[in-house]
Amino acid sequence: MRWVVGCRFLLVFAAFLAAFAMGCTKKGDSVVLAGDGSRLSSEEIDRDPLALLPSGVVGLVHIDGPQTFQSSLGAPAAKLFQAFMPLGQESNFNATRDVRRVIIGLYSLQGADIAMIVQATLDPYAIRNTANSGRPTALGPPLTRVEYANNDVYVVGDFSFVVVTRRTLIIGNETGIRRTLDRIRDKRVRREVPNWMADLMDNPKAAIVAAADLGTDPVVRAGAQKIPFLSGLSTVSIVGNYEPPGLRLDGTFSYPDSAIASSAAPSLSQVAGLSSYMQLLSIVGMQTPIQRIDVHPKGSNVEFVAAINSRGAGQLMDWWAGLLR
Repeated sequence: MRWVVGCRFLLVFAAFLAAFAMGCTKKGDSVVLAGDGSRLSSEEIDRDPLALLPSGVVGLVHIDGPQTFQSSLGAPAAKLFQAFMPLGQESNFNATRDVRRVIIGLYSLQGADIAMIVQATLDPYAIRNTANSGRPTALGPPLTRVEYANNDVYVVGDFSFVVVTRRTLIIGNETGIRRTLDRIRDKRVRREVPNWMADLMDNPKAAIVAAADLGTDPVVRAGAQKIPFLSGLSTVSIVGNYEPPGLRLDGTFSYPDSAIASSAAPSLSQVAGLSSYMQLLSIVGMQTPIQRIDVHPKGSNVEFVAAINSRGAGQLMDWWAGLLR
């Protein structure tokens, strides 16, 4: 009898430990604190990066990490990403190894604002140790650790980042970072991006997806009027995949009516051959990245297919990375 009772006790105790362990991994284990001092579950935060983005997004970009870093543009892409994310081996981080996906939200709240959600394999303790050590980062300057809403925000140059879980971090300027952290603090982790943008981002096969709404925000709309094929443009959707000569972009520009679309199509067709654009690139020793672009007006839309060569795109990405540094 004692043996039976003892076995039953062990079984109950084992079940309790299993339930406790499951609860600990699914509840309250994120790095960022909510406003009431509690923590959201890592599972809740990690499962949908779009839910972390603030409302009012003007543009969205989704990049598949493995597809990008394994492509012919992998090296310049890693260098460009490193310009945004100043972590390296000192923080047990390697972009080509660890990054799975990147989602960039573009805003016009206080100028040009950015909130970038990166899903990757992260080591929060190594990152904190790097900040505390004062050692130089991949960009040169050391990390500076500041506090916002009881959370560690790491700053270097014009960019800040916050490690939210072991698989999610946020990068951006001050406005983008604060608005994203406020959502977690207030436990408002739910999608507030337009449905049509979210549908594009959820495409599992695309290496790169971009979407923009240029007709809603008055500041963005006014700025778009200065470029011929953007004048009157309502929305943009682009899907990219790594195909010869490097990257293929399939896109759609949507206008209020077919007349505006028809008048905008020739301007878009001339993008690849703009003499001033090509001359500027040649002066700085770069090859034109747009090898070919085919444009087809279709009702109130203008559809296009662009072939981007790896050498020209890689040179442009290297230049941009150097500019950010």
